[in-house]
Amino acid sequence: MRGLTASKTVGLLAILGVLIGLFVFVLMPTFYLISFTLTQWNEVYIDVFANPLIGDTNWQQILGYLGFSLRLAVAAVIIDFLFGIPLAYFLAYRRFPGKSFLEDIIMLSLVIPTSGFGVATLLTWTGLSGIGGLIGRSVVEVTYVVPLMNVPFLYLLVHVALTFPYVVRTLQGKLEDLSPAFGQASRTLGASAFTTFRKIIFPLAIPALFSGGVLAFARSLGETGATMVLGGVMPTAPIAIVRWVSEFKLATASFLGFLLIITATIAILLVDLLLQKRSVFRMPRWKFVSKVGKCVLKVEKKLSGRPKWFKDVASLGTLFIIVILPIIVVLFSVGVYWSADPDTGRVQGGVIYQLFGPSNYFNTLMRATLTSVYVAVISTYIAACIAVPSVYMIKRYRAGGLLRYILRVPLIVPSSALGLSVLLLWGPSGLNLTTPGIWLIILTHIVFSVPVVMEPTIAAYEGAGIPSYEGVARTLGATPYDAVETVSLPMLKRGILAGVILSFTRSLGETGATFVVMGSDVTVPPLVVNMVEALAFPAALFASAYLIALSLVLLILFRFLVRK
Repeated sequence: MRGLTASKTVGLLAILGVLIGLFVFVLMPTFYLISFTLTQWNEVYIDVFANPLIGDTNWQQILGYLGFSLRLAVAAVIIDFLFGIPLAYFLAYRRFPGKSFLEDIIMLSLVIPTSGFGVATLLTWTGLSGIGGLIGRSVVEVTYVVPLMNVPFLYLLVHVALTFPYVVRTLQGKLEDLSPAFGQASRTLGASAFTTFRKIIFPLAIPALFSGGVLAFARSLGETGATMVLGGVMPTAPIAIVRWVSEFKLATASFLGFLLIITATIAILLVDLLLQKRSVFRMPRWKFVSKVGKCVLKVEKKLSGRPKWFKDVASLGTLFIIVILPIIVVLFSVGVYWSADPDTGRVQGGVIYQLFGPSNYFNTLMRATLTSVYVAVISTYIAACIAVPSVYMIKRYRAGGLLRYILRVPLIVPSSALGLSVLLLWGPSGLNLTTPGIWLIILTHIVFSVPVVMEPTIAAYEGAGIPSYEGVARTLGATPYDAVETVSLPMLKRGILAGVILSFTRSLGETGATFVVMGSDVTVPPLVVNMVEALAFPAALFASAYLIALSLVLLILFRFLVRK
C-alpha cells in the first residue's frame, strides 16, 4: 500500500509540474497580451482612439493594416485551395519514383527561414539575376498590385508559398486514410472521375480541407520575415507591430496584437464549430439544383475524357514556380555576385567584399548563427521536456481534448504579437525578470515549440496502440513508470524526433517574434532583413543561401531519422 501511495504521489507531482510548466512557459505568455490590453485599457484608449496630438489616426492605421492583412490571408488561402487540392489528390493516389522527394520539397517552405525565402523571391521576380535575366528586365515591379484582390503580387506569391503545405499535407493525409471502396463503388455505377471526386471524395475530405485552410490563414496572417524583406510596398499588421515596438508605442502595438490574436482564435473556433455541423455542407435538393446538376455531370464526363495529366502538370508547375525556382535562383546568384556586382563590375557590390571587407558581415553572420543555434537547442530541449509529458495527459484524461485545443493557439498566434506578449510579460513593463536579449528570445521560442513537438508525438501515440502495450507490461508486473520508460517512450521515439527537428528548424527560421524581443542578440533571420534594409544585398544573398542550405540539410536529416 505504501508503494502504491508513493507511486500515486509521484504521479500527481509529475502532473502538477507539467501543468505549471505549461502555464508558465506556454499559456501565460500566449494570452498575456489580451489581459495587458484589457487591464491597461485607459492608456490604450487614449493612445489609439483619443491621442491629444493625432486624434484617432492610430486607430485608422490599425484598421488599414488589419484589413490589408485579412485580405492578403484570404487571397492566399483561395490560391492554396486552387492548386493545393489537385496536388494533394496527386500525392495521395499516385505512386511514382521520387514521391518522397516531392513531399520533402513541399515541406521545404515550412523549414526555410522566411526572410531568406523573401530574398529569394525578390531576386527571382524583380532582379536581372532571376527570370528577368532571360528577358533583359524585371518580370514584375515590387509595387505591382494584383487586380480584384488588391494585394501586391510578390506578397501574395510569398504567402502562398509559405502556407500551401498546410493545405496539401493535411488534405493528403485525409485522402490516404479514406477507403478506396468509396471511389470504386462510384466508378462501377458509371460516375466519371470528376463526379466521383465531387460527390464522394471531396465531401469526406472537407474537415481536413478546412483544418488546413485555417492553419494556412493563421500562418499568412502572422507572416513577418519574408514580408519585411518586401516591406517597402504596404506594411502588414505584424510588420506594424514590430515597427511600433521599435518606436516604443507599446499601447498601440499591444492593441493591434490583441486584435490579431482574437481574429486567429475566432477563425479556428468557427471552423471547428462548422465541422461539427455536417449539415452545413449538404446541398439542398431544389429543382433548379437538380437541373444544374445534370449539366455539371455532362461537363465532368467531358473533362474526364481529357488528358488526366493536365491538372497534375499545372499543380506541379505552380510548385516549381513559387518554391523551387526562387531557391535555384538564390543559390545560383551567389556565384554571380561572388566577386563583384555583375551589372556595374564594382568589387564593393560583391559577396566577398561585403562579407570580409569593412562591413565584416561574415563575423556578424557567424555570431548570429551561434545565437540562433543556442536559442534553438535550449528552447527545443525545454519544449520537449514539457510536450512529451503533456501528450500523456492529453490522451489519458477527460480534459485532454480541451488542453490540446488550448495548446494549438500558440501555433496560430501571429509571431510578432506573440513576441510582444512575451516582452510585456517578462520584460521591464511586466514581471521585469529579464530584458530584451537571448533569454527573452528563448522564452518566446519555447511558447510555439511546445505544440510543434507535441503534435507529431500525439500522432505517433495514436497510431501505435500504446495503451494496449502498457496494459500488457502492467500485467507482467511493471510499474507505471517502468511501462512508460521501457514501452511507451521507445515507441514514441519517431514522433518525438520528428517534433524536435521541426521545432529546431522553426526556431532557426523565426523572424517576427525575434525582432520584438532580441535586443542586441541578433539571430540569422532578422540579420537578413537588416542586411536588406542596409542595402547590403550581396551579403543578404549569401546569408539567404546559407539559411536555405542549412534547412535542406535539416530536412534530409529529418527524413533519415523518420525512416530509421
